[in-house]
Amino acid sequence: MDGLEYRLLSGAGNLFVVLDGREVRLGAHLAEWARAVCSLDYGWAVQGQRVRPDGLMVVVPKREDQACTMRIWNADGSEPETCGNGLRCAAKYAYEAGIVQRTECVLYDGAGQHACALELDATGTVVVAARISMGRPRLESLVRVLHSQNDLVQGAAVNVGNPHFVLQVPSVTTAPVTTLGPRLERHAAFPQGANIEFLALHDAHHAELRVWERGCGETQACGSGTVAAAVAAEALGRARMPLRVSLPGGVLTVSRRFDGIIDLHGPVCELQSGRLPLTRS
Repeated sequence: MDGLEYRLLSGAGNLFVVLDGREVRLGAHLAEWARAVCSLDYGWAVQGQRVRPDGLMVVVPKREDQACTMRIWNADGSEPETCGNGLRCAAKYAYEAGIVQRTECVLYDGAGQHACALELDATGTVVVAARISMGRPRLESLVRVLHSQNDLVQGAAVNVGNPHFVLQVPSVTTAPVTTLGPRLERHAAFPQGANIEFLALHDAHHAELRVWERGCGETQACGSGTVAAAVAAEALGRARMPLRVSLPGGVLTVSRRFDGIIDLHGPVCELQSGRLPLTRS
C-alpha cells in the first residue's frame, strides 16, 4: 500500500497528524509535509465537519526504556520548542503503538524532558487522558506594555519553553483574538514570535481562554498557552492552582506539584486514521 500510516489525534481540540518515527526519516522535508497536510485545501473532515490540523508530529523511540521524542511542525512549517497538548497526544500515540508499554513514561522535545502519566479506558488499551509535566515556567514580565499600531496593550510575558504573552480580557467572546493576535504574534518585542493568550477569569479556580498560536493562528486549545495563562493569573493574585481552564475545544487543568513543577492535564482522543500519500524519504 502507498503512503504512510497516520492517526489524527485531538488534545482538547488541538489537532495533530501523527506519524511513527520508526517509519519516517527526519529531515527538512517534514516542514513541507506539515504545510501540505495542514492546509485548508487538504480536505480533512471529521463527522462531516471540515477541520484543519494544527501540526504534523513524528513520535520517535529513544534508547531509554519507556521514553520517546516528540518532533512537531506547525501548520506554517515552523518547529516550536514545545507543545503541551502535542506532548499529551504523543504519549497516547507512543503507548497505543507499543513504543512505550507503561502508563508512566518520559517524553522529550525541544524544551527538555517531560514526565507523563496516562489514563486508560475500561478496556485498558485506549488512552483517554494524560497528565504531562511542563517544568517550571519563567515569568519574564508581569506587566509589559506594548505599542501595537495606535494602541497600548498590557500583558504578562511568560516562557514555558516557548514564548507567551497573556492578556486579561473581560470576555473571550468579544476578545480581539483574530485582529490583535496576529499583530502581537510578530511584534518586535518577540524576536522569535510569541503565542498570544486572551484570558477571562471567572473565579480563583476557573477561567476561559482563547489563544492565537504562533505559526498556526487561532486554535481550539493550546496546552503551553494554558499553562502560561495560569502562571500569569496566579502571579497577579487573580487565581490559584489547580486552575480549570475552558477553551473552545475542551477543558484543561493546570496544577503545581510540591516541588514547583507545573502539570497539565486533559483529554486526548483519536478522530481518524488512515494513510497519507507521502513517501518515507
